[in-house]
Amino acid sequence: MSINISESTFRKTLEYLTNQAGDGDRLAIELLALLQSHTQSLNADNIEPIPNFDRRLFTAWKELAELQIGHIGENCWSFPVPFADLAENLSIPIENLIRYLETTEIDCLQLLAGRSTNYLIKSQQVGDLAFHSDPNFSKLSTKLSTNTSVKTTKTDIKLILKVGDRIRVNANRPQYIDQTGTIEQVISVSCRVKFDNGWIAFLPNHCLEKI
Repeated sequence: MSINISESTFRKTLEYLTNQAGDGDRLAIELLALLQSHTQSLNADNIEPIPNFDRRLFTAWKELAELQIGHIGENCWSFPVPFADLAENLSIPIENLIRYLETTEIDCLQLLAGRSTNYLIKSQQVGDLAFHSDPNFSKLSTKLSTNTSVKTTKTDIKLILKVGDRIRVNANRPQYIDQTGTIEQVISVSCRVKFDNGWIAFLPNHCLEKI
């Protein structure tokens, strides 16, 4: 049996279940997973293509990240930007942004738990995203995802960073390698670092080592 409901009703239901799941409601988590499995294939068929979506998303993220931290260029790497801000910058409904993120793999992109509203994407509760370096849009995403997981898994599990920790940048970020500094802010899986030479940068945890 099938029941037709309006798009707005469906979205309200989805938002309610997302909030409940964020509070640990197991039934809500199961229902969200069920809804996702049924809608992902429909999303891929119904969504209107956006040319060069990956490039546009990166440009929007970089603009918003630079605006937030007041720095330009490499210093914005790994800074989390909310989906809502990105959707507004791209002039698309946030629902469309979520559908693209569900069906598109983008180099150097990481989805993160949001500081406000979260959405279920690929079995994760996420509401922010960040790029860790310049994406190579010509690379196959599957290869990049595999390489990234191999490189970061061991470090991310063991390394717990907090404000005030002294760090050194490792070979995962060649442009800053062996630079030392102090952590000024911790945001999800990245940190704001003030280097001893006065530079400031946001860097993912797997690029840092405690000293």
